[in-house]
Amino acid sequence: MALLRPQPGAFYRDQVSRLISWGHWFTFFNILLALGISSRYILANPWPETQLGISYLILSWLGHFSFVGFITYLLTLFPLSFVIPNQKLMRNCSVVIAVLVLSVLLVDTQIYHVFKFHINPTVWELLLKEAQSKAELNWNFLFIVIPVLFLLELVISNYAWKMQLRRRKKTWGTAISTVLVSCFLLSHITYMAADAKLYEPIISQRANFPLSYPMTARSFLSKHGWLDLEQYKSKAAQVAELEHGKQRLNYPLKPLQVTEPEEKLNILLVVVSGLRADMLNPDVMPFLSGFAAKNQQFTQHIAGDNDHAGSLFSLFYGLPEAYRSNFDAEDISPVLLDELQRQDYLLSAFSSNGLNQDIYKKSIFHSVRQISRRKNELTPHSDQQTFASWQSWLGRQNQDRPWFSYLNIAMPATLALPADYQGPFQPELTDSNPFAAFTPENHNKFINRYKNAVHYSDEQLRQLITTLQEHQLSEKTIVIITADRGLEFNETNTNSWGSGSNYSTYQMQVPLIISWPGKTAHRWEKLTTHYDLAPTLLHDALGMENEDKTYSSGSNLFANQQHDWLLLGNRQHYVIYEPNTITEFNRQGDFSVYTRKNYQLVDDARPNMAALLQVMNELTRFKDAQ
Repeated sequence: MALLRPQPGAFYRDQVSRLISWGHWFTFFNILLALGISSRYILANPWPETQLGISYLILSWLGHFSFVGFITYLLTLFPLSFVIPNQKLMRNCSVVIAVLVLSVLLVDTQIYHVFKFHINPTVWELLLKEAQSKAELNWNFLFIVIPVLFLLELVISNYAWKMQLRRRKKTWGTAISTVLVSCFLLSHITYMAADAKLYEPIISQRANFPLSYPMTARSFLSKHGWLDLEQYKSKAAQVAELEHGKQRLNYPLKPLQVTEPEEKLNILLVVVSGLRADMLNPDVMPFLSGFAAKNQQFTQHIAGDNDHAGSLFSLFYGLPEAYRSNFDAEDISPVLLDELQRQDYLLSAFSSNGLNQDIYKKSIFHSVRQISRRKNELTPHSDQQTFASWQSWLGRQNQDRPWFSYLNIAMPATLALPADYQGPFQPELTDSNPFAAFTPENHNKFINRYKNAVHYSDEQLRQLITTLQEHQLSEKTIVIITADRGLEFNETNTNSWGSGSNYSTYQMQVPLIISWPGKTAHRWEKLTTHYDLAPTLLHDALGMENEDKTYSSGSNLFANQQHDWLLLGNRQHYVIYEPNTITEFNRQGDFSVYTRKNYQLVDDARPNMAALLQVMNELTRFKDAQ
């Protein structure tokens, strides 16, 4: 009797069945391998401080990568089992797919280990194009790991095929799958409860793993009266601030070495709030433009942020504002002020905005042992009062002791001109209704009001320099005049008025003029930033011998070194200023590229990958590596 041969359809179904069974085992072992690789995410972060937080970390790690592995199987190997019934070809294709997926995971762990930042489609595309950029990442390990992965996948593929040939049900496989599925479900349920309670040891882990989107149930809970959304939002903001400042700092990177100069110069730092760079011309600021021509003028100077507090942080610390919450949490004061106190400088501060702001109380001056100021300096007042207080203080000083004085005037930002002051730019806006300034018919009047406020400040700066000369201090004092940020009057046609709305040159480019005894006049055309002031004073005025990078993101203004790009912004938005472009990106990795000249969005533009990865390194290099 002739043997019955299986029909073609039956043979096909049998092959597909075998491949699907093999695929289950192949996926299972690859999930275990992915868990091993992804353990780098756990090692890259400090462990949670509570047992519940640790339990959630383990649950989410097991559940997340098991789920991602299973979804990868459903989207790739499962449909391919029907398309490629040849088991050898199918297994080889699966090995290639597994190696590619795990290689992407390896790359992401490397990026996260260095920058605490996951790649997204845009970053991945750039990495493929510029894998050997000037970044801090080392990709050489891939040349060793990928061949090892390939060999390991061949072993897994062969072993999984033998497993399915046995056609025996493995209860332990089912048990492990049940555990992994339970971990996935339980981790999301746990996160939903933690999110509603804003339990920080758990919600701080939401971005630990790539493609991780923990479930929340705020709308459902609010609908049933179990959650007050307004109260939740208020508390969430506080938790976010606490979370950002929690990571410990390694600052400065090396012990500071200082050789004090024999002749110590006084230092006067003047910050004019709201003064943008194009106002420095003979028509609007006749005194300061002439003063700049006789001293050190930096024509391409960019503020640290478009916000008053963020810009001042960058000016005193020489660091991005993104570090501010970390420094506040650890009560770390600026190296500049610490060294001034160590060298017995007398410190004073005067601000028309008042010194009761957090940027002064919690950051810049919080550790100053003794600081001179007027009695009512904590509250806002007029520029006239600020200048009068500073002049009175200066007249009482003993010239044998060096001093550092900070002076902040706010007329260009507030436009609060004295009632009896008649500026040269007319007609000007006099309507006190703030909305009247934004109407087309009042546009030029609004700008004239601003120019008159700047002109008034110019006269006060003339008075300041005259006061120094009268006290015979001009040859003993370093005078720095700059601004916190500029003001825009919708020049970018983005409905932007004032500051804080975008990162155009109207809001970011500010004057920087330095009068330094012994230095001849020079006009600097290179890119400079607020980060550069602290290392300049520390090195050239106070005798700091450390490299600038050990305590600052800036560099000495008078060195030959030039910035190819500048890092600006705050903890929410990071900005890369280059000679021709402005690249803005947020913590989620979304990018926008604008022209620097007129702030026009560049379609289909790609950020400078080398600069981007160096920026991510700059934002983390003073934080403890785990």
